[in-house]
Amino acid sequence: MASSDKAFTLDIVTPQKQFFSGEVTSIIAPGLNGLFQILRGHAPLLAALKSGKVQIALPDKSENSLQISDGFFEVSGNKAILLTEDVS
Repeated sequence: MASSDKAFTLDIVTPQKQFFSGEVTSIIAPGLNGLFQILRGHAPLLAALKSGKVQIALPDKSENSLQISDGFFEVSGNKAILLTEDVS
């Protein structure tokens, strides 16, 4: 699959394993002060997450939803990392 010019890299990591690593076009996550969305080119960000639903849009236009526990989210240079205790 060719990389989309709207895509960026996302890693979802728990203490047990790397749950996901790949290209996405959007992620919506539950921050402590409400939902936030990340797209390619987002300014650097470090945010605390609360338990809730994470929505991921992939370059092939499909979407996935995950349930996470509390954690942290970092964006820098078109790479995002979501750290959480548990994901399903």
